[in-house]
Amino acid sequence: MSKISEESQNLSIRPSNIKDLIAVISCVSIAGISMGFTLPLMTISLDRDGSTGSFIGLIGSMLGIAIVLFSPFVPACISSLGMRKFVIICMLGETLMFVCLFLFPEPVAWVLIRFVMGMAVAGIFIASESWINHLAISSHRGRILALFNISLGLGFASGPLLLIITGTDSWLPFITGACICFVATIPLLLVQDPDMDLESPSSFNQFSFILIAPAYCAAVVLASGTETLMGTFFHYYGSRIGYAQSDMHIMLTLFFLGGLIFQYPIGWLADHMNIPRLLLILGLVCILCIILTFQFAHIILLFKFLLFCWGGILTSIYNTVLTAVGHEYKGADLIAANASFGFLWGVGGLMPLIGGQATQAFQEEALMYVSLALTLLFVVLMIGSLTKAKTRKKNYN
Repeated sequence: MSKISEESQNLSIRPSNIKDLIAVISCVSIAGISMGFTLPLMTISLDRDGSTGSFIGLIGSMLGIAIVLFSPFVPACISSLGMRKFVIICMLGETLMFVCLFLFPEPVAWVLIRFVMGMAVAGIFIASESWINHLAISSHRGRILALFNISLGLGFASGPLLLIITGTDSWLPFITGACICFVATIPLLLVQDPDMDLESPSSFNQFSFILIAPAYCAAVVLASGTETLMGTFFHYYGSRIGYAQSDMHIMLTLFFLGGLIFQYPIGWLADHMNIPRLLLILGLVCILCIILTFQFAHIILLFKFLLFCWGGILTSIYNTVLTAVGHEYKGADLIAANASFGFLWGVGGLMPLIGGQATQAFQEEALMYVSLALTLLFVVLMIGSLTKAKTRKKNYN
């Protein structure tokens, strides 16, 4: 395990680091806008052209499939090309795919195009998370990563709003997406490659990291899986307990809004607390939120408040894990850890397959049971990790 040296932990923020931070954050947030409206744009277009629900589901799943399959190759690509050049290539690839969506409107072609877009997304996020974690100083890492994820979340959230402006029945939304992705590459032309040690091989790979840090990896599946489950099954749950569709739109928005609001204050806590203990506390609070949310689902104001808190704690767990990884790893190890996270994020994105089967047995309660099971798994592994750390410290002393 590569540890950051004491000297590097005491570095102050240099002007070049600030410029690089701004470049990476702005690049990813702008890219998030285009990615945020890709899926609704494709879904609306396919539905208008008469595609079946199963085919639309296939298009939607291609992103997760591409992330799972391509993430293991990202570290080698970064090592070969360099961080900056690799991200630029991914951004230009995303730009080109938007143009291809317009030029090749055949549904079968869109499956391949969506897969390539998923590969670009995997590369962008694995590289950018590694880059931002490398640039962030230890004393402010939690808050810097919080700002990074907030800007990304705002980009995703504002993406669908563009469809109101561009519409979906012309070439305009596709060209708009291409232009946004192209503009997002410009800040990267103004910075240099980060001074990461990419020549030394990683001491582990993306798959062995799951055995090295199972609790951290479970946190990624928890965040990705729960968010995907909520996006897929919340309306199914809400409609069966009697809520109107307009109410459910607001409730789901509050769930994801909590993920934006909570991140910075909990990022501050990550900069001032023992991170493994903070993660355990967040996991326990998340369990409490899930139980209370579904227990009081029929009290609309309390239900909305609890959804907001649950979403905030859930997203903050992921941000805190990124902070922990940034403290513990550097260079090729940091990239390998983030590649593992990218792979597991894709795995979590497939969680609706389990949720769909669970609805056969538990109906609307399946959303609660699957979400609770994911959170319990994370908490159990976190307790195990803390116990092992305490045992090692005791034996050392």
